[in-house]
Amino acid sequence: MESLPPPLEQKREAVARSLGRPVYVRGVRTPDSELRGRLRVEPGRVVIEYQVAEVGYFWHVPVIEELLDRAAAGEQSVELRAPSTGDGEGRPER
Repeated sequence: MESLPPPLEQKREAVARSLGRPVYVRGVRTPDSELRGRLRVEPGRVVIEYQVAEVGYFWHVPVIEELLDRAAAGEQSVELRAPSTGDGEGRPER
């Protein structure tokens, strides 16, 4: 599991306690450049993945925070995406 900034780690632990299951956060690299992060609630665990952009660049912190909030709110499966560009049909961040 990834090392998170202390306030985010505390939030991860609080969500895990409230849901009664561990919350795993991990960075992933995918060819899908619009993917920002995703949440999956599985039997016995919660998995939060975020797209790794650059080492040391923390743009993913708000993505992880939003996914933790959504897990705490009871959402089971969420995918956050960047708005599409160039086609005039921007997709919502969800």
